Amino acid sequence: MNAGRRSAVFQGVMPLVASIALAALTGCASLPEPVQRLFTLPQKATAPAEAWGEIERWWQRFDDPSLSADIERAFAHNSSLAIAQARIDDAAQQVRVANQRLIPDVSVDAAASRNRRSERTATSFPGLPVITSNRQLGLAASYELDLWGRIRSGERGAIERLEAQQWARHAARTSLAAQVAISNFRIRTLRQQIALTASTVTLADEALELIRRQRDAGLLGDFEYLQNRAERDAFAVRLTDLRDALQRTRRAHAQLLGAEPDEIWAAGLPEDEASPTAVATSMPTLLEVPEGLPAALLLKRPDVREAEAQLLAASADVTAARAAWFPQISLTGRYGYQSRDLSNLLIAPARVWGLGIDLLQPLTNLRLTDAQVKAARARVRGAEATYAQSVQAAFVDAGNAFGARATAREARLLQERREQELTETLRMATRRFDAGLTGALDVIDARRNLLAAQLDALDRRNAELGATVDIFRALGGGWSEL
Repeated sequence: MNAGRRSAVFQGVMPLVASIALAALTGCASLPEPVQRLFTLPQKATAPAEAWGEIERWWQRFDDPSLSADIERAFAHNSSLAIAQARIDDAAQQVRVANQRLIPDVSVDAAASRNRRSERTATSFPGLPVITSNRQLGLAASYELDLWGRIRSGERGAIERLEAQQWARHAARTSLAAQVAISNFRIRTLRQQIALTASTVTLADEALELIRRQRDAGLLGDFEYLQNRAERDAFAVRLTDLRDALQRTRRAHAQLLGAEPDEIWAAGLPEDEASPTAVATSMPTLLEVPEGLPAALLLKRPDVREAEAQLLAASADVTAARAAWFPQISLTGRYGYQSRDLSNLLIAPARVWGLGIDLLQPLTNLRLTDAQVKAARARVRGAEATYAQSVQAAFVDAGNAFGARATAREARLLQERREQELTETLRMATRRFDAGLTGALDVIDARRNLLAAQLDALDRRNAELGATVDIFRALGGGWSEL
């Protein structure tokens, strides 16, 4: 190509390049920025962040090996976490797919053919070979110029979705740990209640035998005897209900731990109340929880961070959708060898190459592109609302958790005092009955009221432990970076 022709081609290409660059600058300048939602947060906080320390593994604060072992087993075997991990793995591969689009596509092109032409066509000439062979070997490459940010926006969206799935797994771990802790505490509470009720049934049997002897001696009538027997049976019915609740709770607990089906089935079988497992029913120590917390800490909850990452991913989708308005420009190249004979394939005269630039500008699908852009913007608005909803839910959860624990603590203290008072009432009623100053019904009522108070006191303690766990769950179980 002579110098004049090259100059003419250069002058013809430069306006196109300039227009493309101008369109790129204009398009990039008009692309949406990531949405940032500002909130009016509470200003007052009665406890600094340092008062909470590191609560990433909050269950260790209870200093309970059984609880820690259950939670670690659930982390290793729970199916919900397995599902969350599978979603992370899928999102990670989507990042690899998006990243691959930024790399030139290079492929090996190798082919061999042998053809026979017809000798009875209009283009058949004497002397031309009827059978021909052809062999080729080369490399082909193509690369799309990401002038409008379509590919990079897709990669950014994939990365944000991966981060969202990681935060979703973090939230699932936090929720699972709380469920296991509450279930663990409930099992221990039920075992204590069963032991307490069983001992009450034993005492009722002894009292019933004493009253039977007094009835046989003519000191008491059938009325007192039947009343005591009915009360004893009421205690036995309550014991049956507690054992059923324990079996149900143990099944659910085994499922949380990711147990095998046979282990879940065995967990629901009646438990030997004399076994070491059943006897070890001591509850963990109640924790002192600081009142209040800096409001900004709730913005670091895993579910809030997940919603934030989804919002950023939706914003990247808008950028990718808008890029469809502009032409796709790709560079293509090919280098290799082509020869009739295999022995001459890799010599210089058999060399072939080619360079090209492709420009694809949509003309008839503009309405489709417009719809895709508007749909992407709608997803951004939805993601923004979801993010706002997650922040609001975080403050509701935290407020409810702190309020529930304060209420549970106050109720526990009152119930423990009531238990002490009823214990003294039963002692006095028993002394009066032994002295012949009162009837057996007073002792029965005192024993029934005391048992109800003792069972309720155990429930109140369990409720305070659960409310403490809910505080850690409301805080997201910690806010360390993944």
